[in-house]
Amino acid sequence: MPASSTSPTSTTARSRPVSRPVSVPRPDGPGASALEGAAAALCGLVAMAAVAWLALWLLGAGSVGSPVAMAMALAAMAVGGSMSAGSVNTANSTGSSGSMGSILSGLFGGGGGGMSPSMGGAASVMPLGVTLVGSLVLWLAFSRRLRQRQVTARELGARAAGAGAAALLAFLLVATLAHGTITMPASAMSKGLGGGQSAGAGAGGGALGGMFGGGSASSQDTTMSYDVHVGSTVFGALVWVTVVLALGCLVSRRVRVRVPLGGAVDRVRPGWAPSLSAVVRTLLVLAVVPMVLVTFVGVVVGGRVGTAAGGALLLAPNALAVLLTLGVGTPWTAATHPVQSQGGNPLASIMGALGGGQQTTAQQQPRTEHLRSLSAGGWPLWLAALAVTAVILLTCAFVAVRNTAPAHTRPLHRYDGPLARHLGAAERFGLVTAVVLGSAVWLAGASGNLGVSMFGSEMGGTRAELTGSVLWTVLFGLLAGGVAGFLGSLAHTADLYGGMTSPRRILARKSPSAASPHSPAPGTDPGTLEAPLGNR
Repeated sequence: MPASSTSPTSTTARSRPVSRPVSVPRPDGPGASALEGAAAALCGLVAMAAVAWLALWLLGAGSVGSPVAMAMALAAMAVGGSMSAGSVNTANSTGSSGSMGSILSGLFGGGGGGMSPSMGGAASVMPLGVTLVGSLVLWLAFSRRLRQRQVTARELGARAAGAGAAALLAFLLVATLAHGTITMPASAMSKGLGGGQSAGAGAGGGALGGMFGGGSASSQDTTMSYDVHVGSTVFGALVWVTVVLALGCLVSRRVRVRVPLGGAVDRVRPGWAPSLSAVVRTLLVLAVVPMVLVTFVGVVVGGRVGTAAGGALLLAPNALAVLLTLGVGTPWTAATHPVQSQGGNPLASIMGALGGGQQTTAQQQPRTEHLRSLSAGGWPLWLAALAVTAVILLTCAFVAVRNTAPAHTRPLHRYDGPLARHLGAAERFGLVTAVVLGSAVWLAGASGNLGVSMFGSEMGGTRAELTGSVLWTVLFGLLAGGVAGFLGSLAHTADLYGGMTSPRRILARKSPSAASPHSPAPGTDPGTLEAPLGNR
């Protein structure tokens, strides 16, 4: 046999492709996972502080206090911390020589004595714009590794524990450092303390305004110190991290956990995650896009537009929550209540005498406005909110039904009739809508007060609040979400079966690829079969 000839065995061996071992990424250790989770929490906090500082810069808050300290306070309030303020007794803050503040300061040690008149206040409001940006950054940083490969439940737990521990320590430091002083204009103090007449009228402006020289045009500004409650901030930070990570794992399209989370959770996720994902993603788009656009315009234009942009950057999600819940029928109330002097205080009659015996004027009367009956909007405002909410809910319901696998569309109760699929969609989407809107009402509420006290008794002041009924929101949200889910399921069914006669789908059925044995059956959404969480 010639030397150049080769055997069939050697030819076959050379023709076979050489298989290379596939490298499987090794899971990270608990320490590395915890550090990555901690870094994600710190990134979220930095983003919150940066957004708060930008909003304060647009508002021109540098003229009344330190923007850095106020940015820290806003970051703490964005996770649920409450702020309190008190007057700073200085020689320049006692008003003119003939004011009640100078007299009482001389009698009771106004240079720092504990019996001098003191002003205090508190504010409980969540700037949801800051909260939203921090939540997005937290989840994007936390899920970076989760989007690249599958992770084990142990890795996920270590990352979550690291994020929680870092958030606890970081917000503890933020709440400790979030204190400073702000300068309140005399006109604002006169109105805030319930002055019966304006500062320009030359009158006393009420006894409480006279105590601090707030009744005359020559009165000076008042300096107040503020701080943030540490306990509520730390607790709110832990709840914030937990909610953000839980929602992210449910609605994310690319997060993959190698180990099942448990039998009950695995049975619940495929049916409920599409509805939750549709609602949450839609609300994020509706809140983030206007914030970005308004902020860009405010930075470029400046002036009053910049001031409005700063307020929108802080409170645009709050306004969105009020608008959407107002559309489903939630009663929202904006109220101001003057705080009268306590009856047991022996100085009440003295304050009334020093105020010239003025009676409570119209400006001091409690004022309550129901947002559905505002003279600026009235029923047209409510109808506009209703139309916007209806369009949003119907769109979310249609997307949720489209992304839900047919095996997970059964109703919660035993019913196998022709409307079973539609009733199941209505129940799930209604419950998700009720929970989301109820949480939005609870987060968007705000309250605050400002008053003067002496001898441990409150002499007077003003209390303001913006509240919505969480109970009515849950009930109306359940009803509106159920109707939207039912109609969205009907629309999806009509799109599947009625739309099969459209020219585009007829051509698709006649194409060679349509006859493939691996193609899905008519009327079946292939994305829902491939994505058990309903996220494509």
